Amino acid sequence: MKTRLGVLLASVMVVTSSCATMSGAPPSVNVTGDWAGKWEYRNVERGSGDLKGTFKQDGATISGNFDVTGPVVNHVAIVSGAVSGNDVVLSSPSTGRLTVSGNGTEMIGVVNGLVDDALKITLRRQ
Repeated sequence: MKTRLGVLLASVMVVTSSCATMSGAPPSVNVTGDWAGKWEYRNVERGSGDLKGTFKQDGATISGNFDVTGPVVNHVAIVSGAVSGNDVVLSSPSTGRLTVSGNGTEMIGVVNGLVDDALKITLRRQ
């Protein structure tokens, strides 16, 4: 009985880990190019500023460099993530999700800040 239970648990773990590593929907947008826009903390009193940079998309994988500026920040963010459907899912340096709309000309979403407050992001294709 213990052997059957062990085999069952091992099978469930393999299936669960396989599901966890499956990718999302195939990309329905291509975000390659120049983007610019605004960021602000959810708690706007903490700050806001500008974003300007470039995404490069290869299949579902994206990478990019963005200048993040504002009254208390001047930073270059090297970003990476994936495109799933019409969502840009960022994984580094912070996690977040931006939804592409407007015929691929705008993306809006939330990125987890490096401090304990999330950032609202709005980008427009340049």
